[in-house]
Amino acid sequence: MAAQAKIAVIGTGWWATTAHIPGLKEQDKVEVVLIDSDSTALHVAASAYGIANAFSSLSDALAACPDLMGAIVAVPHRYHYDVGRAVLESGLHLLIEKPMTLVAPHARHLIELADKRGLQLVVGYFYPYVPLFQEARKRIEDGLVGDIEYITCSMSSMTVELLRGNPDAYRQVLPYPVVLPGKNTYSDPSVAGGGQGHLQVTHSTGMMFALADDLRAESVSAFMNKLDTRVDIADAFAVRMENGAVATIGSTGNIGAGDRGVLEVHLHGSKGRLRVDLSAGQLYVRQHTGKEEFLQLDGVLNLGQKSSQHFVDLLLGVGTNSAPGRTVGLYSVELLDAAYRSASQDGQSVRVASLYENFNDE
Repeated sequence: MAAQAKIAVIGTGWWATTAHIPGLKEQDKVEVVLIDSDSTALHVAASAYGIANAFSSLSDALAACPDLMGAIVAVPHRYHYDVGRAVLESGLHLLIEKPMTLVAPHARHLIELADKRGLQLVVGYFYPYVPLFQEARKRIEDGLVGDIEYITCSMSSMTVELLRGNPDAYRQVLPYPVVLPGKNTYSDPSVAGGGQGHLQVTHSTGMMFALADDLRAESVSAFMNKLDTRVDIADAFAVRMENGAVATIGSTGNIGAGDRGVLEVHLHGSKGRLRVDLSAGQLYVRQHTGKEEFLQLDGVLNLGQKSSQHFVDLLLGVGTNSAPGRTVGLYSVELLDAAYRSASQDGQSVRVASLYENFNDE
């Protein structure tokens, strides 16, 4: 097993320069390579972090660095699939930012490519590295909740100005160590796909699927409110799972600057219920017998760097995939793909199976 990993970061925008690049630079066992077709952004990031290997394309990077082991894809949502596919077709392990892709067939195709080539496929979620989530997962694995029957997911977050195309409004409360998000990155549907759903609901659905891995959406009915933007700000979904469980999933990005919001998953089962709120750092478990447990730990801290560091460890043979594309990645994409289709049809229920029927990749 290699003692050092050479990792490419594709995309040098605000999230790569805030989380992935500094996270990799903290590790002695990593050599970082930067890739971006935007020469200005590439130069700014390379200069900010003292990185010599900077290229305008993946092919140029591979020609100069044939020992690349993997790549982290941190480009706008619309380009996740194309760039992720190029990484896997080049024989590199892949960490891809959330949402994994915008449509379910693309997510499934990436999984098939990774499986065919024996490559790791990791989604850049932060929750696996939060101690409170790990404690919640242990309670589920210990059977304290039993068979899951009903789920509520609630997420409120400070994103409305990003979705309006005004990232400068958060300069005082969000870490922008190198560059701001682009004005169109989250506000333009041709770049972002959707709004709050693709940017934030993917966190709560991923966490739900990671806590209860026997869940997978069967059908979704959704309503969305765009307020004064071109993308969704407030979302409400009703979901039926393949195992018969039902769920309500809601989110809004319209909270005030500096408000930590809510990131809560509440699982009700045959033996009890479990509620975890990562923003508040709270875990509550109550079994039907009346036994209760309340745990207060640190909530969501600056964990953006953890996914890239975990990726390096994984490639060097340490640990297992904490955010696999096959489950939390694909299942979240399926749910959101169905939700956006439903919302465009005034809440008409959309079967997940229909997402794969007569798919036109145009």
